[in-house]
Parts: sequence; C-alpha cells; structure tokens
Amino acid sequence: MESIIHSITIWGDSILKGVLFNPEKSKYTLLKENCANLATQKLGLILNNRSSIGRTIVDGHTTLDKDLKKGVVSDVAIIEFGGNDCDFHWNAISVNPNLPHMPKTTLDVFEKQLRAMLDAVKEKGITPLLMTLPPLHAQRYFNFVTRGLNPSAVLSWLGNDIQMIYRWHERYSNAIARVAAETSVHIVDIRDAFLSYWNYGDLLCADGIHPNEKGHQIMADSIYCLCR
Repeated sequence: MESIIHSITIWGDSILKGVLFNPEKSKYTLLKENCANLATQKLGLILNNRSSIGRTIVDGHTTLDKDLKKGVVSDVAIIEFGGNDCDFHWNAISVNPNLPHMPKTTLDVFEKQLRAMLDAVKEKGITPLLMTLPPLHAQRYFNFVTRGLNPSAVLSWLGNDIQMIYRWHERYSNAIARVAAETSVHIVDIRDAFLSYWNYGDLLCADGIHPNEKGHQIMADSIYCLCR
C-alpha cells in the first residue's frame, strides 16, 4: 500500500479471530500467535480486532456500524467474512434432504452487505482491505459437519458430490474478489496463497476449514506484504 499506516481494525469471523480446532480435545481454541497478531506486530501497528466466532456478514455489518458510531478510528480496515455466510444448516439437511435449503446468507445479500461495509469505512476516511477465503478441504469438512447426522442423506442433497461444498464456498470467495475489483479495493488473496501449496490441506485444521498454525503464518505473510 502506498500510504503510511499506524493502525488496523479487523471486522471478521473466526478465521481472523485465530480459532483452531483441537481434535484431541474435540473443541475450538484460540491461537495467540494468530495471523493478525503476527502481521501487526511485525509491522509495528496498533491492532483492534473486532472479529468474532460464528459471525456472518450481516452480524458483522451491525457491529461495524455500532463501532463507527462510537468513534472507532483506524487507518486501515480489514473486512473478512464468507465462511459462515455460505454455510448451511446441516442438521436440517440431514433430516429432510429432499427439501430445498438456503445458506445462512444468500450470495446476493452477501455482496450487498460487503459493498455497504466498504462504503461505511470509506466515509470515515478509513482505507478498506478485503480478504479472500482460504480454501476448505471438502472431504474433511463433510466428515466434520456430518458427525452425529446422516451422512448419506447430506451427500444425497449434495448431488452425491462432496466437492460441491468446495465449489459453493468458492463462489463466496469469488464474490469478494469481484467486489474488490469493481470498487478498486486492495485484496489480501489468502486463497491463492494457500492454493500455491501442493497440498493446501496441510495448512488447515482437522475440521477442514480453519487454518492451522502453519496456515496462520502464511496469512500473516500475506497481510504483511500488502501493508508494509
């Protein structure tokens, strides 16, 4: 980026919160040395991380508006959503695989919310950055979300193609990249950074969607390279 920056505020979900899945304890934990902390420490920047676990872009937009009204100021805002938005209610699908099911946030609503958030931070003189989604591991994620459910029913709903999960998730990442291009906003292309690895699954937790410690290092490097 061309301008000198001193502070970064992040509005995002569990990815930039630094959430990891611990398979031994079968629960989520927080990584202290997550990508946001690593990158801002290396850059010598003040970090205000407003990310939250399980947050969709609609929830994030509400938080962002409240924060800006309270006077939150920053040189740069990283906006990172999509992983929860594109997700489905797998329990409902497992019970009724023959019915239509909608994602938590439809793609058109997701794009509108994203554009509105960009406008909101720009109006406050804050430079926005967008971030693509790290690619999920379809088989691993399928195994994770169907625990205790009827995997056969969920697979049937997916058209007997587990990779449909990957492609659906990718549509939201593509939308982020498209909005960035159309609004002339810089983008941290985490997806490409992960896909440059021969086996990007090595960068993900056992749940198939959250980056592990190695993945967070890759993300930190990408943020650093764009913001230095």
